[in-house]
Amino acid sequence: MKLVKSLALGSVAAFTTMAGAQAADLPGAEPVDYVKVCDVKGSTGFFYIPGTDTCLQVGGFARLEVTSGEIVAKAPGRGDLDFANRTGYRVRARVWFDARTETEYGAVRTFIRLQIQRETGGVGQAARISNGLTGLDADDSLVDQAFVQFAGLTAGITDSFWDFKPYPTFQNPFISDRTVPVLAYTAKMGDLSASIALEDKSARYRSDAQAFRNAGQDIPDIVANVRVKQGWGEAQISGVAHRINPKSNIGPIATRPVPVPGEFGSTGDSTWGWGVQGGVKINLPTASTSDGKGDFVWAQAGYINGAGLSYVGIGDQNVGSGTTQNIAGFNPQRDFLLINGNTHKTEATNANLGVLHYWSPQWRSALQGTYIDVNYKKINADWTTGAITGNLIWTPVKKLDIGAEVVYIKNFDKAKVGYTGPKDDDAFVGRLRVQRDF
Repeated sequence: MKLVKSLALGSVAAFTTMAGAQAADLPGAEPVDYVKVCDVKGSTGFFYIPGTDTCLQVGGFARLEVTSGEIVAKAPGRGDLDFANRTGYRVRARVWFDARTETEYGAVRTFIRLQIQRETGGVGQAARISNGLTGLDADDSLVDQAFVQFAGLTAGITDSFWDFKPYPTFQNPFISDRTVPVLAYTAKMGDLSASIALEDKSARYRSDAQAFRNAGQDIPDIVANVRVKQGWGEAQISGVAHRINPKSNIGPIATRPVPVPGEFGSTGDSTWGWGVQGGVKINLPTASTSDGKGDFVWAQAGYINGAGLSYVGIGDQNVGSGTTQNIAGFNPQRDFLLINGNTHKTEATNANLGVLHYWSPQWRSALQGTYIDVNYKKINADWTTGAITGNLIWTPVKKLDIGAEVVYIKNFDKAKVGYTGPKDDDAFVGRLRVQRDF
């Protein structure tokens, strides 16, 4: 018995000694690299990517919109109204990544914003399903923004340096709202900045289906702005120089919006168009919400002479989910006219005025008026349209918005030549939105 006991105790001692020796040979546990918050001036939600000196912010939203409007008349090519939608659904999802690294030259920023959208039949259109991956906006449906900023340089897809758009409503008023490929430089002097940009003008072409189109991009749009942002608000003046290379389609188009003698099968002289725009946002002296938001008044006005109707919001406006309610869309929309080989630049003026008011931290409203006037000079196809928009938004919890909006749009002066829309010259559109940001 003593022998058995001695063997047992000796075995345990030997095992313990061996285990201790092996444990001593094991590498020590790596220290835990906890996620640390970044201190990025003027922004929150950044954290260090573990093992790097790069700060990252991840955000996005999911949104549902339901738009409903009166079917004022049968739209051309739409068929019987029984097959048209009175109500349309749109679901949009965005996610973005904002990475910043401090260097001896300042911060290097990389920003990527992805977007996916699905529509199940717009108002006034036949029922359909669209994943947003077809048509002229195919590229934008996935890569909405992607750019690098370094030492004043901006390169990639981002908001046009022409745009000034802190509008308070859901729908876009008659104002440019574009993301385009750009190469730009910005100089900052305190609260003041000045930018010069070369922007891809093909992103602003009306459409290859129109009778008159640019023969191709040889010189990008040259855009410049001067901007100031302080505690009272912000303001911007911007300008654009746009090269026009006119060329008409060969042969007539069945639905061409403006019949003009000598418009087909010819090429006009290249020329320059231009435009100028000013905007201001003034913060009102009222109590703000916990995240610093508060009341403001926003105003904008612009003028273009051959620079392209996109610069005054034609083609960017989104009154409803369908073209029946956006009666302005039935008016002739051409960046220029080509008559007997001569290039005639389109003139247009837009103006917007809006106000946002917080009734409480959970409730806010916006009211906005918008106006557009298009002048073709050489033909009787001028037109003027305006709209009034109002909404009410409830935020029961932070970053969750539930709101309703009503739009009244009216053609004050429909084009005498080329108008293909309904006989009614006004329409109402209603929209519900549920959006959750993160």
